[in-house]
Amino acid sequence: MMGDIRVAIIEDHSLTRIGMRSSLNEQEGIQVVGDEATASDGLKLLQSTKPDIAIIDIGLPDRDGISLVQQFRESLVSETPAQTKIMMLTSFAKEQMVLAAFAAGADSYCVKTIKFELLLEALHMTHEGQSWIDPAIARIVLKHTRQSPAAVVKPKPNTTQTVTISAIDPEQASILEADPLTKREQQVLELIVQGYSNNEIAQKLYLSLGSVKVYVRGVLNKLCASDRTQAAVLALRAGLLN
Repeated sequence: MMGDIRVAIIEDHSLTRIGMRSSLNEQEGIQVVGDEATASDGLKLLQSTKPDIAIIDIGLPDRDGISLVQQFRESLVSETPAQTKIMMLTSFAKEQMVLAAFAAGADSYCVKTIKFELLLEALHMTHEGQSWIDPAIARIVLKHTRQSPAAVVKPKPNTTQTVTISAIDPEQASILEADPLTKREQQVLELIVQGYSNNEIAQKLYLSLGSVKVYVRGVLNKLCASDRTQAAVLALRAGLLN
């Protein structure tokens, strides 16, 4: 159907893949254009269908989802198609893989145990150009950036390749340099990254709900973020919480 969100799924666990495909196909306005269990077959699927959204498991059997995303994007350098947005699925338990997935620059990040309702919400947000980051993933990245200010990740243990997490658009950087976050805004931003609601932030910082809303709005404006989730992704990428 015209106007459907076209989705490709690359996930090696058959029950997860089939269940996700079936559930998404039941949703009005979503069409699963294909699904594969390996990175090599997944790359062919992405290149042939160029879906709106690619849901990719980071832990594929032949090679990881990070290299798949990189290879797919490199194959499109000479083209100017509508950009396929990437939702990365990762295991909460594998900290290094979470960090590598974040550094790879996917649009959204979900843990594999995510409830379908939240996956659906993440998919729609991603399609609209926003970002979704699971609070569990945000906490892991935040913890790592504090332990290692350089925030450099080695995605593969047998290679010297490194990927820097800290990266922010030059225009955003210049805006922040001209109007940096205040100490209170940074406190609010940290709690946003950890997944706290405005009410919870108000309680933790002993502020009124109205004051928290003002600070949140200030944070979003300074980060040029359209929502709290995007603000969290930008903050982590920019290393604002080291």
